Amino acid sequence: MEHRMGNVSPLHRQPSPAVARWASRSVPARLWHVRPEPSPAAVRWASHSVPAHLSARGLAVPVWAALLLPAAALLRLLSPWASLILAPAFALAAAVRLAALAVPPPPGPPPLPEADLPTVTALVPLFREEALLPDLAAALGRLDYPARLLEVLILVEESDPQTAAAARAHRPPCSGWQVVVVPEGSPQTKPRACNVGLALAQGEVVVVFDGEDRPDPGQARLAAAALASDPGLAVVQARLGCDHAGPGSPLVARLWALEYAGLFGCVLPALARLGLPFPLGGTSNWFRTDALRAAGGWDAHNVTEDADLGVRLARLGWRSGVIDSTTWEEAPVTARAWLCQRARWLKGFAVTSIVHAREPRRAARELGLPATLALVAQLPASLLCIAAHPLGLALLAGGQVGGALAALMLLGYASALALAARAARRAGLPLWLALLLPAYWLALWAALLLALRDLARDPAHWRKTAHGAVERPGLPSICGSSRAPGRIPCPEGRESPMFSLCSHDPAEERR
Repeated sequence: MEHRMGNVSPLHRQPSPAVARWASRSVPARLWHVRPEPSPAAVRWASHSVPAHLSARGLAVPVWAALLLPAAALLRLLSPWASLILAPAFALAAAVRLAALAVPPPPGPPPLPEADLPTVTALVPLFREEALLPDLAAALGRLDYPARLLEVLILVEESDPQTAAAARAHRPPCSGWQVVVVPEGSPQTKPRACNVGLALAQGEVVVVFDGEDRPDPGQARLAAAALASDPGLAVVQARLGCDHAGPGSPLVARLWALEYAGLFGCVLPALARLGLPFPLGGTSNWFRTDALRAAGGWDAHNVTEDADLGVRLARLGWRSGVIDSTTWEEAPVTARAWLCQRARWLKGFAVTSIVHAREPRRAARELGLPATLALVAQLPASLLCIAAHPLGLALLAGGQVGGALAALMLLGYASALALAARAARRAGLPLWLALLLPAYWLALWAALLLALRDLARDPAHWRKTAHGAVERPGLPSICGSSRAPGRIPCPEGRESPMFSLCSHDPAEERR
């Protein structure tokens, strides 16, 4: 990495002894040399970057174990006393929602002077998404950040030459845009590709974007300022939203947008304000690079690598924050696409819960009681609440609303509807969408059953979400949506001393 003259970047700090010990076990230091392509050592590390006791690799879940979750939710039908196992889950879920309603979001950081801006590497893993490249190039080109400090690594699989060719063809001029081909290997997953990119990253800050993402132009500066203002932060999460949930859009997309508005606009800011950990979203996570490497990067065998990484960072003593900036995403527009996407997420939550419950006393000691309860509420307890939703509807329909368990269930429903109403107002969505949530939760229950089936069959199977199936608001192109290969000279003063890629010939690239 280039060393800049002047003051040391405020993002550079000595890791704690715990972080240093973890890094010595999980991250071979020799991987972090700048290379034009991933080394064999980096490729091997990408699949085994996380210590075995914290990784999902080799995880096998018997069918009977996968069925425990829905069975626990139905215990109320067998014995009123046995149903008390649901009470803690309902209480924790309601507590998180009430906190989201009561706790204001954290204040924004002070602006970071231009001279103190850190170098940034954006990792963009793509697989069979060549159609997204024009909009992706335009979206990343809108980021308000000095070109000399920004590196973009487009990560494509060796088995996907079409996306690699499209990435080269649509590369904006005067940028640190590089195409990295991820060699074939197992598992072929997004987190493995991100680990390969992490091995090559030169930035002090690493961010992950998906191919359909459209981040706010000022997001990079805001993330850099947030990380610089608080040395205890390992990562800041941008808000995720849907830019095609207006009138006339499919109902599933509008409900997806409402759910995201509640999670990223209300719940995560409250948890961040309270200093509690949370599962990260799959994109627009701005990491302090040294913390990310010390944690071992992403678990290549976990289908919700983002949620797992949020837990591991918390166990290392780092905190997660949020920033008041939105990345606009593409929501599923068909019930089938939504079901497959949500099944993968719920399966990943189950896998993450199992992995970190292997040594429960150690995990609780590393996290502390408040953080442990917060993560239990968001991972295993949330799955149990989804599994119990049909039971809740049956009890309400039968008029059985007496007792402590029913009271907690009603509190959970009421807090969820209140949170959805607030999120709808903030996101400009119609309030009547909140009234459809009970039906939406039934769909979540169906997704959970599919997730549990997948969990027993193959915990590492990746149900990839297809993108590019919906018309979205247009973006201004960067030097046109495409351009012919050839050498494009940079305007005077725009050369990048860190990533000298402004003049290039795509035909000469090795990858």
